[in-house]
Amino acid sequence: MKAAMKKVSMLAGMVSCCAMLSGCLTHWFEDSTTRLQVENRSSQTIVAIDILADDGAGYKVWIQDTIRTGEKSRVYEEDFVGTFRMRIRTTEAEYKFKHLELDGGSEYMVVSDSTKGLSYRFR
Repeated sequence: MKAAMKKVSMLAGMVSCCAMLSGCLTHWFEDSTTRLQVENRSSQTIVAIDILADDGAGYKVWIQDTIRTGEKSRVYEEDFVGTFRMRIRTTEAEYKFKHLELDGGSEYMVVSDSTKGLSYRFR
């Protein structure tokens, strides 16, 4: 009886380990969320970053923090994977960007000044 219980316990442990590991492995290959951290290298204070789906359903606030020049935001996670439009709001103006590609996973965005106002790049 003890031998049978030991085998069942080992089998249950192996099955639970495989179930947990398979979830972790699929997360490596296919992220359904995007984690974003923003570094502000511009001369303006960022107050929000919003995302608009290409279907035009409306903007959704992704980051609503005050990010002063030289600061970094916290990491924010949302279910954004695909192509979007982005709006960066500052204390001075609003800047819109088309064709923001998000593939899921962790992204580090650097916002800086440009001839058109603001620009961004992923690092």
